[in-house]
Amino acid sequence: MSRNTGANWLKRWVTARQMALMGYVTRIIILETGLTDKQVRRLYRDLEDEGFKLDKNRTTRTTRSGATLLLNQLSKIHASLLMQLYRQVGGESVATSISISALDRAYRMYQALLCEMAVIDPAIRNVTFTISDAWCLASELRSEEAMFETCDSCQCDFFTSIHQSTGIGCPFCYEAPNRSKHSTFEVLNNVEKRTLVTVAGTKPLLPDENKIAAASSKDEVLAVAK
Repeated sequence: MSRNTGANWLKRWVTARQMALMGYVTRIIILETGLTDKQVRRLYRDLEDEGFKLDKNRTTRTTRSGATLLLNQLSKIHASLLMQLYRQVGGESVATSISISALDRAYRMYQALLCEMAVIDPAIRNVTFTISDAWCLASELRSEEAMFETCDSCQCDFFTSIHQSTGIGCPFCYEAPNRSKHSTFEVLNNVEKRTLVTVAGTKPLLPDENKIAAASSKDEVLAVAK
């Protein structure tokens, strides 16, 4: 094995290890690293021998699509928040390729944001995407099966997929007949007060770049606004 081949193998193995610990399903790890199913299974055994509980983060073993992820207003809110964070962290290149590092960081920020929002409205937890779900949405974005659109009414950017199972356009200003007592903007504005993050619509806003570096912690969350 040459030095370059060995270095590439090590890089793929480290990436697969990190993805396994984040909770990605086996199929996605294989697609992203090029490892075989047998090699990934061996990696799982190694991690379990080290004391890691993989099932704690890997709550599903299958991949989904926009058809099963984007079902209603709440799921579109989740998708829009998560994928806006992903685009902010990864830049415009996420439209043409999947960045695992950017996706991992955006997902941690998404989880931290949900913790803050759940204090205001626990119903936000009725839908929760996994890291594998995030990858599936990112995959549709890359393949141009999903995109960001701007609402003509509220000017917010929202995530939409050609496979979605709902006719709802912008989830932020849509008001269902049985809407809850907290609107999306009311929840986001209350999160702003709790986290000291500026919220204005759907484009991430932070005072300076140092905020972005710290945004993976629960203390500082990058909010989504236009």
